[in-house]
Amino acid sequence: MTIWAFNAPDAPEQRKGVYQSLQQGKSRFGWSYSDECNLHKNFWSKVNAPQRFLLRVKPGDWVVHVNIPHQGKCTVAQVASEYSFDEGLKLSQGVDFRHAIGVDPASMLEFDRNNPNVLPSVNLKFRGRFQRVLAVNDFLKSLENLKAKAINLKQGESRQKHHLKDKTNEYLPMIAGLIQEMNKGKDLERFMAEVFRRVPGVVDVIENGFGWKTDHGADLIVTMCTSLGHLQIENKIIIQIKSFTGEHVDTQAVEQVKTGIKMFSGVAGMVITTAKKTKALENKIQAVSEEIELPIDVLDAEDVARFVIKHAPDLLFQLDGIS
Repeated sequence: MTIWAFNAPDAPEQRKGVYQSLQQGKSRFGWSYSDECNLHKNFWSKVNAPQRFLLRVKPGDWVVHVNIPHQGKCTVAQVASEYSFDEGLKLSQGVDFRHAIGVDPASMLEFDRNNPNVLPSVNLKFRGRFQRVLAVNDFLKSLENLKAKAINLKQGESRQKHHLKDKTNEYLPMIAGLIQEMNKGKDLERFMAEVFRRVPGVVDVIENGFGWKTDHGADLIVTMCTSLGHLQIENKIIIQIKSFTGEHVDTQAVEQVKTGIKMFSGVAGMVITTAKKTKALENKIQAVSEEIELPIDVLDAEDVARFVIKHAPDLLFQLDGIS
């Protein structure tokens, strides 16, 4: 089972059309305005390259349309049939969204992207036009939570929690700076390797960026294990780590991740930087992700601090004596 997430088009008319199509049993993807876009007939077309992943979508998978029906919302549905190329949506600028995936309308579920019932590991922060949600079990658990309204905060409780988060968020840049200051260069790779070893589902972390040989684009090779019934499936995540300050404008790390994914048969990649991501970095990640048809993410500055606090707080704080 694969969880596919599609980003919403910009135009409200297009979002409305995609949403109505979901209700009628078809998930849709753009850049498909002419017969030349038919993946069944023109698979090797350069124009079609970013859309080829659609042929890998299978019945039983799930599709999440982020920011559908509007910004801040998500609509999810289970795949019922494979890719087809049809008449598409008739829009004011012409026909588009002819790439179609059959879905079960009865499985549709709408929710707020930041709903507390969605587990944090289900990453719906977009870096491109599509991505895969790698935490399959957590995604399915999140659907159960949403249906059962497992977490249903009262209005007063919600305000109090958000108020506390607002107050503590201001310390995240300071923590990110301290992580960088105390872990320069290769030391940050060792530090993040220790953090990843504590992440649930991680079964192996290889510190690949040491020794006389080139790392072939992978500072860390993190192996995650996913359980599907009695099957245990292991997937490799290729990670580049940069101990930077200020803004991260260098995009070479993304090319290095691309090299590492090819060399070590990775299913996804990640750039971890203690600097703030820039539009140039995000654009490069989107372009390479679409080129290789595999998701690449970025963890920057404050998100690095959150990640470490969540999975390895004892590496940051003195917790001895707490029972």
